[in-house]
Amino acid sequence: MRPASRSRLRDHSNRIVTLHYINDIDFLPNPRLAPGGMLTAQASAAERHGEQLFFKPFPHQPQLNCATCHVPTGVFTDQARHDVGSGGLVKTPTLLNANFNAPYFHDGRYDTYEEVVGHFDRIFDLGLSSQDTQNLVAYLTAIGDGDRPFDKDGVAIRMKEVRELASVLELAIPAADTAVVSLAVTGVGAELRELTEHIPDIRYASVGGQEERLAARTAVKDLVLNLRRIDLAVAAGHLDEAMAEYETFSMLATFDVPVALKKAEPWSLFNANIHQSHYAALGRMLQSTAKQSQ
Repeated sequence: MRPASRSRLRDHSNRIVTLHYINDIDFLPNPRLAPGGMLTAQASAAERHGEQLFFKPFPHQPQLNCATCHVPTGVFTDQARHDVGSGGLVKTPTLLNANFNAPYFHDGRYDTYEEVVGHFDRIFDLGLSSQDTQNLVAYLTAIGDGDRPFDKDGVAIRMKEVRELASVLELAIPAADTAVVSLAVTGVGAELRELTEHIPDIRYASVGGQEERLAARTAVKDLVLNLRRIDLAVAAGHLDEAMAEYETFSMLATFDVPVALKKAEPWSLFNANIHQSHYAALGRMLQSTAKQSQ
């Protein structure tokens, strides 16, 4: 197969895997969006005018508009890469629930929608008025919103998120997509390490549940190592070995690890009392250390 053909095949594989992953995400419900990504009757006049601007052709590139890349019927992304004057080709992000994902752009250069709109106004010479900018911001805020979940944070929710993030591996491994596998492993690993930080180390004897905390931290550590083996196996081209490791990961992440974490949860930082006493103890320890160094 020629290099160009392999490149197109790899790009096609990446888009399939990414599309599966994004479509599998449970976005927060947004009462202001109808099926297909259009605003509902609840939208304000400013939001509706912003929607019109979103679909309006660019003055100097009439074949383009905001919706060309942020396709409303495709969870507000076309799954492709574009140069939008931010430093090379960047994959189009979804705008759904974007209100909860600031800062914006791939390098986090913008904190607000106003700055994002201003960027596109400058790069594509859109000629937006101050009112146009406000209306576009109102529209972006409307489609980027969502009803916040009322589930209490805890190990069950955290492990559900881990499993959902890791599910992309089910397609990325057979596709030998090392980039997506590495990205997934890094992201899931970070989530697991953050979860571990909610289980105080056994050195903190005053917390209680030392045996349970040790078992939970060990279980999560083993899961992180399991992810690392998946990444190494795919990089080496050992796809069968990687899939076997993924099956082990899925079983552990569904059964063993949640059970171990649940047993340790009463002595974790998910418990408000433990959270308060743990950080109070850390504060006293830091004060003591500071005094000793003086």
